[in-house]
Parts: sequence; structure tokens; C-alpha cells
Amino acid sequence: MKLDQQKFNQWLADEVVWWCCEISADCQFFACSKGMKKLFSHPLRGLKDLTGEDEEHLIRLKIQELLDSSENEVRFVCSFNTRFGKSSFQHRLKVMTLGSEECIFAECVDVTEMVLFEQEMIDAQGRLSLSQLYERQEMLEEQNRVIQDSYAKQSRFLALLSHELRSPLLGISSMVANLKQHYPDDVYLNERLKVISLTSEQMVFLVNDILTYSQTEYDAITLHPRRFSLKQTFDYVKQLTKSIAAEKGVFVSLVYLGESDWVYGDGIRLSQILINLIVNGIKFTHAGGVSVEVRQQNRDHFSFMVMDSGEGIEAQKLPHIFDPFVQFKTEGATRTLGSGLGLSVVKQLIDVMGGDISVISTVGVGTRFNFSLRLPLAEDERELPSIEESRLSTPLDGQADEGSSGFQYRVLVVDDSQINRMVLSGFLKELECQVVEAQDGQQAWSLFQQQSFDIVFLDIQMPVMDGFAVMEKIQQAKLSGGADALQAVFAITAGGGEELIPDGHNLESLGFKKWLVKPISKAQVFELLESVQRKNGAIKSSEDETSETEDMASSLEKSVDWPYSMEEGDELQKADRIPEQFEHLASSFFVEMRANLSELDEKLKQSQWHEIKALAHYMKGNCMVFQLERWVKWLREIEAQAENELPEQVRKQNIAHLVGLIRKALNFLEKS
Repeated sequence: MKLDQQKFNQWLADEVVWWCCEISADCQFFACSKGMKKLFSHPLRGLKDLTGEDEEHLIRLKIQELLDSSENEVRFVCSFNTRFGKSSFQHRLKVMTLGSEECIFAECVDVTEMVLFEQEMIDAQGRLSLSQLYERQEMLEEQNRVIQDSYAKQSRFLALLSHELRSPLLGISSMVANLKQHYPDDVYLNERLKVISLTSEQMVFLVNDILTYSQTEYDAITLHPRRFSLKQTFDYVKQLTKSIAAEKGVFVSLVYLGESDWVYGDGIRLSQILINLIVNGIKFTHAGGVSVEVRQQNRDHFSFMVMDSGEGIEAQKLPHIFDPFVQFKTEGATRTLGSGLGLSVVKQLIDVMGGDISVISTVGVGTRFNFSLRLPLAEDERELPSIEESRLSTPLDGQADEGSSGFQYRVLVVDDSQINRMVLSGFLKELECQVVEAQDGQQAWSLFQQQSFDIVFLDIQMPVMDGFAVMEKIQQAKLSGGADALQAVFAITAGGGEELIPDGHNLESLGFKKWLVKPISKAQVFELLESVQRKNGAIKSSEDETSETEDMASSLEKSVDWPYSMEEGDELQKADRIPEQFEHLASSFFVEMRANLSELDEKLKQSQWHEIKALAHYMKGNCMVFQLERWVKWLREIEAQAENELPEQVRKQNIAHLVGLIRKALNFLEKS
């Protein structure tokens, strides 16, 4: 077959894609093939018409590369937006001479399909990598869930174990107190009882550290502010720690440089902080001792310094001093019992109480801890139960009168711990109650059906039948017209607080009058019986009203999700009320709170997130003292918003909303 040269030349002219331009800055001369022109719906008068502004810059760079190099040609791929869509062409640039002038000639080959295939390969590889990344992320999340579940179970176990350890310790302490009461003149016996008592005290604080740590892991640690004596607290701390120091032949001194004595706060937690810091100093001190100095900086701000003459701590270890389970390996550390939780617990408690702590240490010289707390002053110096009596529980104001006529209630005590039953029954019998004991839920329900009881103390976590199941049967009996004499059922637990209550329920819906955490003191038992007696006399105390508002706040909390809302109705506003015993401090609290809210507004305008968090933390501590639980929750949320990853404007709106809620609540509180 003979090639038709004319037709072939015509085909080349029509189909081959090329363009040509002169070598100059403006490229005034431009020409292209018919094959190139057919690709576009607009006329081609220059490079810009061919490529658009973006690709034109690339082509000019390649032209310059050709001119600057010794190579005969330059190859590259460039894409055009043609009438058929985006098409990719491989360009082969070279310099050609037309007549007496040199120009750039570009031969173009369509490689669109190859480019698309390459892109598909890249995308497929990307999808594969992304899929592998998702799988790895899911695997890591699953591993994290397993670790968190395991950690939660261990923390829960610590809480249960520590509570169960407190039961026999309560029995020891109660028996010691009973023996002291019956044999006050036996010097020999009392000396040995003192040793037993102090030893049990050491164990109590060790167990309390474990319990406090487990509570912090669940964000469940709570303060129980009440009126207490600083001097009495300091005397108790000295009494306990001096016995520990005597074993090592070192001293403990505690000096209070202040005029005020009675304050509002959690005295039990304060003693726990001080004892942990002092015992920590004793552990690492071989000669000398531990000195504590407390100063009243102004009306209600107190600074604490705990300094020892021990081994000191190396600079690189100081950042980890407050980490849990950290025990530095030194000669002194092996001589004293410890859990490695003491300083971690100290830090957590001081944070919750709205204070701050710092440490300074020099190797071979000693260590000094400094912390500060705000403790509002109390003016009325009524006599209160001693710390020794209430150390194992959260005491209530008031104490049982030994000479009272008693309550004479029929009481059912249900607990699987014989020690707990013995101690609680002992308190009730001293208050002239008739007591019947049951060791599990099944036995309790059987006794409840056979006899009539005025009050039931019901343990929640028991074998055979737990407290919730027993309470459900009691409620059914009441609905059917039985249990007419029953006036109150008090829930008792050794393994947690009200978080054990099933979802969708609260104390009232279950039928409980109050939720108690073991061990229970005699002062608490007296207050509970007295509250029942007040109810019978149709006398409603301020404490009862506070309890009602707390229940109301609790139910309202469960009905509202983020963002928190504040309706104008009285019912919701009454959820925030200062307890009667704090009302004389309300004016100063209002003034400071308004100043703090204004300061928050200013810091919010300037997006000072760290300062916002610090101020909210301080305000939260004040609200804890006044038992304003909803306010504490709002301020805790402000702290969280100040440090999260949300856009700045969203964070500002959320915090401003929360500040507005607090301001509304403050206005209502002032008017009331």
C-alpha cells in the first residue's frame, strides 16, 4: 500500500498538537496547530489563552529552564481546561530557528488517561493509608477503653477496700473509748489504750488517703464545711504526729500565729492535709524534726508552712512530688508506713478547698511546703463535738445529750458487718432505742414482716438481698397499707456515695430519708433521730429546709443538660440558698462575688483563659464553703471551658452564659 503523502501531511496538520512562541518577555508572536485550536472554544492568541494565568507561570519557568540549561529540550506535564474537560499534555520544549529568529517550539502529547490513572493510584494508596489509620485508631481506642475499665475497677476496689477497713478500725476505736469510760482510773490500762488508739488513728489516716485518692479519680470528693476550732484541730494534729515522731526520736512543733479560733470549713480534711505533710517530713528526717507555722494573713485567709530538717529532695524529682504512688528510695522512706498517696491526696484536697501549694527543697538541708486556704470566721463559739469523736465521719453540729430522756424508737439495724451492727446498735441503745439486728437483706425483710419498726438503718451492699431490693419490698408494703409505724429509712453504704443510686431515681423516689457513708458517729445518729422527732412534732428546722432545697437542686440538675439554664420561676431559683448558719457572712460574700464576676467579665473580653480558670477556681472554693452546689458546678464548667479546644468565640459565649446564670442566682439570693 502506497502512503498518500498529501493526506498524511493534512492529517498531521489537523491532529498533531503543538504551539510555538517567540523568545521574549511578552511573547508577542504565538502560533499553534489546528489540532490545538480544536481543543478550545475560544481563540488562542497567546500563552494565557492557552493555559490560564496559573499554568502560564509554570510554562514560562520551564521556558527559562530550557534557555538556562545546556540541554536540547525540557519535558513536563501541563493541564489545559479544554472544551472536553480538563486534559493533561506532556510538553517537549526545544529552541527552533525560523528564518533568522529563534523561537520556542512545544510538541504536546495527550497523557490525560495516564495522569488520571496515576491520580487514582495515589488516591487508592491514600484511602488504604487512611483505612489503616482508622483501624489503628479504633484499636488504640479499644485498648484505652480496656485500660480505663481496668483502672476504674481498681479504683473502685480501693474505695471498697478502704471503706471495709474503716469498719474494724471504728470497732477498735469504739471499744477503746468504751473501756476508757468504764475504767477511767486504771492508769496501766489507759496507757495501753492510748497506744492502741494512736495506732488505730495512724491506720485510719492511711485508709482515708486511699479513700480520698479513689474519690478524686471519680471526681467524687466532697467537702463538708462546718464550724470548727482551729486550735482544737492543731492540738489534735500535734497529739497524733508526736507519737509517730517519737518512734524516730525527732520532734514535731506546731505554732499558730493568729487571733481567731472558730472558722467555717472542713476541719477533718484540714487535719488530713496537715498530718500527711507532717508524717511525710518525719519519714525523711533522721535528726531534728518537723515545724509547722500557721499565720492568719487577714480576716479569713490563712497560710501554712510545714518545714522539716530531713534529707531534702533533688531538683529533678520535685515536679513529681505530688504524683500518686511516688515513693523516693531513701533510707528514711523505708522506716515509716506509707502508701505513696499522702502528698497526692494533699494536693487534691487543697485544690478542692480552693487553695494552692508549693514546695521548696535543698538536698541535705530539708524541705518546706507552703499552702494557703480561705476559712471564713465564725463568731459564735458554741461547744462542738471534738475531732477525736468525729474523725471517722462527717460530723453534724450538735451532740447527743448524755442526760436526755432518749428517743425510745424501735429500730432495725441491717448490715452484713457484725462490727458495724455492734457499734451502731450501741449508739442507739445509749439513746434508749430498742434495737433489732439483721445480717443480710433476706433476714431484714423477714423481720420487717414479723415486727413493727419506727426506723430502719439499711446497708446497701449486702449478700443474699441488697438494700435496694429490701427497700423496694418496704415501699410495696407501705403502698398496700402495711408498715404504718415506719417513719424513716436511712441508707448506709461503705462503697460509695449517691452515685450508687440506679439511673432515673433519687433518694425520695426510692423512699430513703438520708444517704449515709460508713462509719457513722454517735453525733450523726443523734441528729438523725432528732430529725425524725422534729418531724413528728411538725417542727421544720432550717436543716430540714436546706435538705429540701438540696433535693430540689438535685432533681433540677438531672433535668437540665448543657447549656445550663435558669428559669425565672421561684421553684428553680430556690435551689440555691445559703444555709442559716452562714447567713451572717452573706454580705461580705455578695460583695466579693460581685467583684469577682466583674473581673471575670474583663478577663473574658481579653481572652485571658489561664486567669479565667484561676479566678473561677478561687470562686468555686468560696461557693463550696457556702454549700452552693449549682454555683460550684457552673464554676467548674467555666474552668473546663477556659482550657478546652473549642473556637474562641464559642468558649466566650459559653462562659458568658454561665457568668450570667451565677449573676442571676446572686441577685435572687441577695433579695431573699
